[in-house]
Amino acid sequence: MTFRLKTILGIALIELILLAVLIVSGIGWLRDSNEQQIISNGERLSQTFAIAVRDAIISTDLANLRAFTNEAIRNGDIAYIRIMNEQGQVLAEANTLHESSVAPNYEQLPSEATDGIYDIRYSVSIDEYAVGQIEVGLDVRAFSQLILDAQKSAVSIAALEMVLVALFSLVFGSLLTKQLLTLREGALKIQKNGPGEVVRVKGKDEIAQVANAFNDMSVALSHTYEELSQEKNRYKQLAAQNKMLAEIVEQSHEAYLITDLDGYVALSNDALNELLDYKERETCDRDFQELLFGEHTSEVGAYQLREAINKGERITVRAECFTRTGEPFQTEITAFPIINAAGMTDRYVLIVRDASERHEFEEMLKEAASAARNATEAKSQFLANMSHEIRTPMNGIIGMSEMLKESSLTKEQAGFAGIIYSSAKDLLQLINDILDFSKLEAKKLKLDSERFSLTDTIEEAASLAAIAAASKDLLVVIDIPPELNTEVESDELRIRQVLNNLLSNAVKFTEHGYIRVLMRGEYHQDSHSTTYTLTIEDTGIGIQEDKIKDVTKAFEQVDSSTTRRYEGTGLGLSITKNLLELFGSELEVESEFGTGSKFSFSLTLPTYEEMENTEGALNGKHIAVINADPLHRPLISSYASFWQAKVTYFTTLDVLEESKITFDAAIILASEVKDLSPEPYCPWVGIIPNLADFHSSSSGYEQRLIIRPLSMNQLLQELQLSLMIEPPSARPTQNESKQESGILASIPIAVVDDIGYNREVTKIFLTGIADNVTYLESGAEALSHYKENPFQILITDVSMPIIDGYELTAQLRQFEKEHDVPTLHIIGLSAHAGKEDFERAISAGMDNYLTKPLKRADLIDALNQAATSKTEAAKT
Repeated sequence: MTFRLKTILGIALIELILLAVLIVSGIGWLRDSNEQQIISNGERLSQTFAIAVRDAIISTDLANLRAFTNEAIRNGDIAYIRIMNEQGQVLAEANTLHESSVAPNYEQLPSEATDGIYDIRYSVSIDEYAVGQIEVGLDVRAFSQLILDAQKSAVSIAALEMVLVALFSLVFGSLLTKQLLTLREGALKIQKNGPGEVVRVKGKDEIAQVANAFNDMSVALSHTYEELSQEKNRYKQLAAQNKMLAEIVEQSHEAYLITDLDGYVALSNDALNELLDYKERETCDRDFQELLFGEHTSEVGAYQLREAINKGERITVRAECFTRTGEPFQTEITAFPIINAAGMTDRYVLIVRDASERHEFEEMLKEAASAARNATEAKSQFLANMSHEIRTPMNGIIGMSEMLKESSLTKEQAGFAGIIYSSAKDLLQLINDILDFSKLEAKKLKLDSERFSLTDTIEEAASLAAIAAASKDLLVVIDIPPELNTEVESDELRIRQVLNNLLSNAVKFTEHGYIRVLMRGEYHQDSHSTTYTLTIEDTGIGIQEDKIKDVTKAFEQVDSSTTRRYEGTGLGLSITKNLLELFGSELEVESEFGTGSKFSFSLTLPTYEEMENTEGALNGKHIAVINADPLHRPLISSYASFWQAKVTYFTTLDVLEESKITFDAAIILASEVKDLSPEPYCPWVGIIPNLADFHSSSSGYEQRLIIRPLSMNQLLQELQLSLMIEPPSARPTQNESKQESGILASIPIAVVDDIGYNREVTKIFLTGIADNVTYLESGAEALSHYKENPFQILITDVSMPIIDGYELTAQLRQFEKEHDVPTLHIIGLSAHAGKEDFERAISAGMDNYLTKPLKRADLIDALNQAATSKTEAAKT
């Protein structure tokens, strides 16, 4: 059989198959589409009927139902309709069927209805509660006839088509064979040369279109081949990269493991196997918690890792892991998710690092830090003990030298005593500085809080500095605005210490000129606080610009050579800097070498209402001011304006006399006491450097003196007293002082100290003040003496052997309770000068606490307080 015949037969067979497929599919499509339409119409019709009869079924309205069924069958497409209630009872029925009709089959499709009736059953319900059902029969005989006619027409068309194919196949066979041969040659070329070969195309018929399609396919295959080649090369490169990365991970010293989302290990490298002492593949398919932590899966690190995996988060934890044999070791584990192309977490990677050496190093650091803390505490304890041991003999040195200065000595001897006293005070200050520096360095210094006047604190600190400044003819000026409220709450002692350090530093490094203390403030209404800015300005030697940063370093001065001119440890500014840090402030330094310096700091403190407002205190008064220097003149003018007084300035007393003006009072700023000789025609207040060699004049006017630095509040008080001519009886009289001393002399006092010269110092201090004093050497002796000869005031050293001051106080308080005797007033003495020492003494039951070196004035004041309390207790 030739290829042409085969081609003709093949075309005929193909045509036959295609016609058969076309007929079957066409008729099937016709049947299915119409059948689906019938089913959809039936469902909609049933649903409509159900809605229409639902209420009639519920109310059993048979008449309405019968009317509805009769009306429904008038439509020629409905063969029957039957309405039943929920029990299946027929309520209404109508049909056009013959008696020999087939029973309804509600499961068959319209095309399966042999009797030409498509049966439908539909449930009638209200909110899913069935109330009945409708049975409907649709007449689909027209549909069946349509399908039958279509089949007949299709067979006729197919027969005609086959005849035509037989006639024309012979005509076009040769042409088709020729074109196919051309396509065959093209296919062989593609087989030989690859995609891209094309055949020549003649005409525009279907064969030509096939040839064109062949050519298009060849070109498309060529492009696809190129793309596949490129993709293949890319995959080769990716595979090579993946292999390289896998080898890098495998050979890495970092231990890796990869888990699925449930935490089971899918892959691990040799470093992990070696770290955990496992062989290859032994780690796979195991839960990572069990693998890394063994029986210790309740470890915090294990829980954190599990939680991070569940949440898809990245985390790094420090944890103790265990090898296969149970050996613990410290690790640092980093876990992070792997995100796939869809943006979802696919797997988890855990990098396990051996942190044993770092852990050991950290433990060593902790031990070193602990040792350093212990060393710091030991140093602090050493300094405290040394302070006590040094203060104890210094109590004798300062006390004896103070009394020696007050005794009858020659001028030379008085000079020697003054040197001893001054040297001892300097040594005491050095000890205080070292102790404060040690506490600050150890972060053990805490701030207290009390209410006080910041103005009073500044004036007292400036007055103390003025004593040293007077020996160098330096002017100390206090510049505080009169309207500024300075009633604050803070640690007054530490603020005073800062001021004393800065002022003493200014006095030390200033040879001529002045030292000025300036304070300005800004009130904050919302927090009821004020930010105070304080500046200590001097005209001293100044500081070189490159040295400013070093002035606050411990044990350093601008000139640190062994031949330096200015003495000192260099701790003052360092302590000041650290104290200000406790207040949340910092020390700012401005200086010009050879001209002077400014040290400034700011404090934000709670502010309270002033105890007394002095505005308008001298309303309408006319005050004369003589010899006011350029620094004091603007201050006096500012305060006079605040007091609502008129001020007139004069250069000398002679000019005042020549003015012939009547003044209410005069203010005289004198450089020496001898300059105070005003005419007795008005009250006056003198401002003098010191009170030495001053003798009151015989003038009938009240003479009032103020020692520099000038305190404006004190000046106002003296002016008010002068203007009111207050009688001298307002001050304590000599008789009152003698009476107070007499009360103290009549009270039995005991002094307990295990060191002899300390007892001697106390004895000298009390000579002429209290004569009924017993001196004892130990706590046991004091207890025995008190039980036999009770005393009312006890001065006891705190640090004594066997029974110290605290134990002695406790036993005395217990004895008082047991025997119901009057309370003893106990004053503690110690070289420990910290706030915690004072609190401990009061907590132990003492009434007061004094620090060594003991000052005579402090001791007498404490005894007077004790005497007053005992006297008042006796009256009640």
